[in-house]
Amino acid sequence: MNENKELQYRSPKRWLMVVCIGLMHACLMGSLTVVGAYSGTFMGEMGATQGEFVQLTMIGFLTGALFSIPMGILADKFGVTKIMGIGMFLSLCFAVARIFMTSFWGVYICCFGMGLGLAGMNANSVKFLRAWFGIRQVTTAMTLYVSGAGIGVTACMALASVIQDVNQMFVVTGIIYLVATVVWFAFARMPKNAVFEKDEYSMKAVKSVLGNKLLLAVSLAMVLSMCASAAYSGNVPSGLIGKGLDPVTAAVWASFINLVGMPSNWIMGPLADKIGRIKPVLCIGVFVGNALLIAGWAMPLSGATLPLIIIGCFVSWGNVALIKGCVGLIPSIKPEYMGTAGGIQTFFQNLAAFIIPSFIITPLCGGNMVMFFVCLSVCVIAGGVVMLVTPELGAKGKIHQQLADQGDSDTLSTAA
Repeated sequence: MNENKELQYRSPKRWLMVVCIGLMHACLMGSLTVVGAYSGTFMGEMGATQGEFVQLTMIGFLTGALFSIPMGILADKFGVTKIMGIGMFLSLCFAVARIFMTSFWGVYICCFGMGLGLAGMNANSVKFLRAWFGIRQVTTAMTLYVSGAGIGVTACMALASVIQDVNQMFVVTGIIYLVATVVWFAFARMPKNAVFEKDEYSMKAVKSVLGNKLLLAVSLAMVLSMCASAAYSGNVPSGLIGKGLDPVTAAVWASFINLVGMPSNWIMGPLADKIGRIKPVLCIGVFVGNALLIAGWAMPLSGATLPLIIIGCFVSWGNVALIKGCVGLIPSIKPEYMGTAGGIQTFFQNLAAFIIPSFIITPLCGGNMVMFFVCLSVCVIAGGVVMLVTPELGAKGKIHQQLADQGDSDTLSTAA
């Protein structure tokens, strides 16, 4: 095994890198989705329709869809941390501008611009983390990164339960996001001389990656899973209000639901890395977790409703990170093309996160938020079925075992 690569995968700095990107993810996702706690302001005072409000909670994902492929290609060309940093800085500018908006569409446009940072992070997170963690621990790293979104949403929903004015909330989240941006520029780096850093033939990468059937399968599974995850982030308060809770209580419970769901990432990723297989762990979350969620949302409000939803989230929320981490486990994608691969996969996932909840599930449910959440769980189950029919991408799966027999050093790499 290459000595520099071995040191890279064992470096304690890799955990600092997870903190850097996870903190950015937490602050940006929290800032974007906190608008979901102010439905009365947007749908009442500002006159937005329910469909427009759902779009607002999802708009950052539309930006991610439009800009993820360019962000991935540019990262392959010019460097991961540089391109991600540019996206984060632009997001910060829009976060500051949002403070001064007094109309729904002004806030809408600013939230769209804030999605630029999300596009850069989601497109290049696989490349960034794979460079530091290698095959054996990239799933663990990815689940920690993805859980940052849950931490951010939880914290912001908790703040929203005590900060009633949305503009005050925009000031608070803007300051927090500024601190996270400073941390990123101060500490985030790629490993020295990493093959993941740059590639001079980005259009060649696009053609190569687009023809990868495994990537397309993982992207489809991510489409079905991410649309649910994204919709949960911003719409749980509205769903709980639809079940009969008052707005303040709904915001508190939404924060608690996100808080309880986070450990799912911390357990499922390391477990999948430990056994070297993705599918067994994924099945538990997809089928067991979403059966509980469907039961919780479909039943009338009672003493069992919230426990079922909470347990369902705890069991199932690690699925998105497991699927997204699979991009970094596809051996037929060259390491230097990981930015482009991540960009293509992120394009599909973010486009779905915006379109499916806003323009398919919401009209289909006719404004019934209970049915809205039941449909989201059905989407996750469909994504799990897609993963079941694809080859096992864990380190002990057939694909990686064949490469191990051939002496592939990157596949065999381990992390302490």
